[in-house]
Amino acid sequence: MDFCIEDTRKKPVPKLEELIKDGVITLEYAADWLRTIYEIRFFEEKVFELLGRNIIKGASHLYAGEEAVAVGAIAAIEKGDVIGSTHRGHGHCGAIGNKYADNEDNRQNHWNQMMAELMGRETGYCKGRGGSMHIAEVDKCNNLGSTGIVGGNQPPAVGAALAEKYKKSGRVVLSFFGDGSTNTGTFHESMNMASAMHLPLIVVIENNLYGMSVPFSGSQIAGTVRASNVDDAAQKAAAYNVPAVIVDGQDVVAVFLAVRCAVKTARENMQMTMIEAKTYRWYGHSRSDPRAYRTKAEEKAWHQRDPITVLSEKLLTESLCTQEQLDQIKDKAFNTIEAATKFGLDSPWPRPADLARDVYVDQTYPASVVEADKTAGAKVTEATKAFNAALAASTAKTRKEATERAKTQIKSEFGMDVCTIGQAVAAAQAEEMRRDENVIVMGEDVGLYGGAYQATRGLLAEFGTDRVIDTAISEAAITGAAVGAALRGLRPVAEIMYVDFVTIAMDQLVHVGAYNRYMFGGKAKVPMVLRTEGGLGRCIAAHHSESLEAWLMHTPGLYVVMPSTPYDAKGLLKAAIRSNNPVVFIEHKATYGQFGAMPDSDYIIPLGVADIKRKGKDVTIVSYSRMAMWSLEAAGILAERHGIDAEVIDLRTLKPMDITMVAESVRRTGRLVTVSEGFGICGAGREIAGAFMEYKFSDGTCGFDYLDAAPVNLAAADVPPPMSEPLELASIPSIENIVEAVKAIV
Repeated sequence: MDFCIEDTRKKPVPKLEELIKDGVITLEYAADWLRTIYEIRFFEEKVFELLGRNIIKGASHLYAGEEAVAVGAIAAIEKGDVIGSTHRGHGHCGAIGNKYADNEDNRQNHWNQMMAELMGRETGYCKGRGGSMHIAEVDKCNNLGSTGIVGGNQPPAVGAALAEKYKKSGRVVLSFFGDGSTNTGTFHESMNMASAMHLPLIVVIENNLYGMSVPFSGSQIAGTVRASNVDDAAQKAAAYNVPAVIVDGQDVVAVFLAVRCAVKTARENMQMTMIEAKTYRWYGHSRSDPRAYRTKAEEKAWHQRDPITVLSEKLLTESLCTQEQLDQIKDKAFNTIEAATKFGLDSPWPRPADLARDVYVDQTYPASVVEADKTAGAKVTEATKAFNAALAASTAKTRKEATERAKTQIKSEFGMDVCTIGQAVAAAQAEEMRRDENVIVMGEDVGLYGGAYQATRGLLAEFGTDRVIDTAISEAAITGAAVGAALRGLRPVAEIMYVDFVTIAMDQLVHVGAYNRYMFGGKAKVPMVLRTEGGLGRCIAAHHSESLEAWLMHTPGLYVVMPSTPYDAKGLLKAAIRSNNPVVFIEHKATYGQFGAMPDSDYIIPLGVADIKRKGKDVTIVSYSRMAMWSLEAAGILAERHGIDAEVIDLRTLKPMDITMVAESVRRTGRLVTVSEGFGICGAGREIAGAFMEYKFSDGTCGFDYLDAAPVNLAAADVPPPMSEPLELASIPSIENIVEAVKAIV
């Protein structure tokens, strides 16, 4: 399509009576718009007062002055459509809650829960865990939630729209954000993705002229600059070739009509529209803001077009309401907020005993699944050893021929196939996609190319472009879209090509994905998997070789999984896809070609359950990923050459960590060596050792009581991963390092 901007401010807005006559709205709707605007205004004035009295604590970004945008926009969507909010989200939460309140009691309860949330009370929408910047009823109002990070709510809205399109639900997504966020990287990534994918998304830019103190397009105050080199944020729609509309954000009718038209376009044509609502906040960015960056004359001019005044005059001049009726609407709104304030003050505080509730979705596995993993794992280990022995003894002329002969032998003897880790990862995704139509795969080069390491090979041919989605190079948008899609009922598997690139997406992964359930009172689930790979082994230097699992382990709300064998990779990935928690699944780039036996049956490996890869009595070596395999090799050398019997534990899941298995092992052996390819400082090894030493056994003793030697932590050197192969190898623990470390303490 050809890009265009429609500035509706240049045309007369239809009268209310015309819209009523044409059946577009009813008088009751228009009157309720005014009541909602009043309720939001009185709510914000009360919040400002309570902030001053320190009854409401923390930061509150007030919406007073902008009410027509939220009220008009939300009036234009249907129940079941989706919204996404921002740090200045009281108005959005207020308006959507009123839309779903089908009687006066429910309406009052809605405002009660909003006020209680801002006061940090247990009766709040988020049970006091979200507060002002995260005020949202995500359970019943189809609200994706709000975020305190500017621009952080944009990628999830794209993912939600992707989910609605995929489900063919007919629903649209309405995403609110401010002018300041149009200068962030996530804005470009999100708008580009939504445009390229033709998603049913309407973005509403609430341009209140100032990001915080920096004017969007200039100010008369000396010393101010401008945040953008365009006067209208809508001009940015040209980069995405989508229609744009500029609307008077002080006129609820104008906003309603603009959004109504955009909703129709999105619903019928899968076409995104960008709407810029010119509006103004009465208060500063927050309560402490002196508003020195704008003039009193400017404020006065905007106050003359107060959304309350604009709508009230329409109702009066068109003889649709009397002044007495308008006063009654105002009084009813005032009383609602007064009652909500009393409710909040009378509500109980959350119990400190419930501090850790709702960080994760509770996840347990039947004992039969755990036992099945142990049984299958033992058989797989035996079959894999036989495969390696057959391969080593082969007299075939080529490696390929030797491999095929060994595979045939294992199939005959054990009834198992042999595959690589890369093949296991692809198979796990394919099996789960066949099992559940809500599983989708998305990321850079996952489709036609089959993934940079062929871990999605064959998926496009079987499942098509609706379920295997190639994206632009947009790590933040990929991750955030996966969060949004998960919130709307899909089970996305998003691939980030290298774990190094997760750094670009950490806001979406942590603040929007991992914190989501807790932040919104335990009402949300984010069943997504972020697949990536890390580690050294290909001499591709610091930006493509890191092991950043410790960063991810640090985050509440995330599971972190790192397999070491094809059997583990397949079973763990299938379990991760079925999990209702966000899981980061990290493969090792140097292991994709590693062979291992695989059961024919459908199986999963429980998350949070470690595996004893080798039993021993003299020392416990704890590792994961490639280093688990190196630890096994080291254990073999220790046994054959030095008479040391090492037990090797593969954690498999770093978070939640099976510290019980580690503790029981070290209690027997008395010695602990941790081996990790990640950096040593604040790394996984130190967490393993610390968790063991603090571990409490049932008899009252702790892990420290059973140590016969100080724990040894083998990890990467405190240097960025180098390119040169000798330096690369020297930067991480080697098999020889493991052997020597064990000898030193045994």
